[in-house]
Amino acid sequence: MADVDLSAIVLCYRAEESIRRVIEPLDEQLREAGVPYELVLVANFNEGQPDGTPAIVEQFAATREHVRTVIGPKRGAMGWDMRSGLEAARGERMVVIDGDAQNPVGDVLVMYRAMRQTGVELMKGRRIARFDSRYRALVSFVYNLLFRLLFRTGRLWDINGKPKGLTRAAYERMALRSDDWFIDAEIVLQARRLGMRVAELPVVFHDNAERASFVRASAIWEFLVNMGRQRLSRR
Repeated sequence: MADVDLSAIVLCYRAEESIRRVIEPLDEQLREAGVPYELVLVANFNEGQPDGTPAIVEQFAATREHVRTVIGPKRGAMGWDMRSGLEAARGERMVVIDGDAQNPVGDVLVMYRAMRQTGVELMKGRRIARFDSRYRALVSFVYNLLFRLLFRTGRLWDINGKPKGLTRAAYERMALRSDDWFIDAEIVLQARRLGMRVAELPVVFHDNAERASFVRASAIWEFLVNMGRQRLSRR
């Protein structure tokens, strides 16, 4: 896998068979685009809990030289999975997307090309239309409002929006630590602290009719605690 320019990282946690709706068309689109790419499938699992996802992605990768898997017992939440994928990736640009099909897989290629064209170090999705629950939309709005007030992020909005795209140089300058949902915010905060160029890509966010969201009520408290810690550390 020499000279990989794009690492497309898919967070596959507990997606089961539905992960095929993401990785199959994504792999096909990237192959047809002629992009020097690799597909990194992160399928970490909780020990003792039934989850067929690791076996499914391993089977998918077995016949595709450019597809690699990151599989192991979970030692954290979404942030740990994302950091696992970024650490394993080899590309000069890395684009992370969730494996729940709420973002169209075509967003990966769109973001990659936009990053190449603009030369920005970090690009993030900004949901301009969402078709998930009102509850999630409300939680997201309150979180982003508080985040903007605390950290003065200007025109940036939808901090948790995906895909997330980073250049390898940007990633190597960061020291990401978050193991939970705050990883998206940490990436943005570190990029701004380091004076990196940050851009947003308008995206559409679809509903997931196959499973409930992993964002529980406890995540709200988690967000607030992490924002408080970050705010105090900046002082």
